[in-house]
Parts: sequence; C-alpha cells; structure tokens
Amino acid sequence: MNIQVEVLDLSTIVTPEGDIDTMESTRLREALKPILASETHRLVVDLSGVKYMDSSGIATLIEALQICKQKSKQFVICGLQDGVRSIIELARLDTIFVIKTNREEALIA
Repeated sequence: MNIQVEVLDLSTIVTPEGDIDTMESTRLREALKPILASETHRLVVDLSGVKYMDSSGIATLIEALQICKQKSKQFVICGLQDGVRSIIELARLDTIFVIKTNREEALIA
C-alpha cells in the first residue's frame, strides 16, 4: 500500500492506495500518528484508492476520529468506493464519520 500525505494550510490529506488489511492498517496508523500530533486543524482521509478495508482498517479510522475529537480537530473521510462504503454503512459508522464525496468537499466541510 502506498500512502501519500499532503499538507494544505491548516488541513492535511492522507491518501492510502491499495487494500487495507491487518498489516496495512498498522502502516496507516503509523502514518497518521505524526499528523494527529501536529497543528493541523482538519484531517482528511481520501479513500478513493481503497477498494477493500477489513475491521482493522475501520478500527484505525475510529481511533483517528477519537484522537481528533479529543484535540478539537476535524476528521473527514471521502472518496469511498462501494465496497468500503458498504462496510461503513453496515457497521452504521456513517452516523459518526463525516463523509464527503471527494476531497474538494472534504476541505470545505
């Protein structure tokens, strides 16, 4: 899995590409740690390059959301492919995540 990080003013966009399973969720968690500790005001996770995510990937997103809430940061996910969207909706996590169609919408959320 490839993970790109872009810093734009007070927002940071993290774009993982590839499936997120147990091993890859650890890599994503490690990539998110310095961002969550930074001064960024908004963390956007663009999942447009992710076709599959297991429960460990979902747990990583929930952990990031919790840390953002504790630090008064905004957490937004966007670009959900059908497979990932169905997992999030099945777990009813669409009620706790801010979900936008694309990164442009996420940056103005």
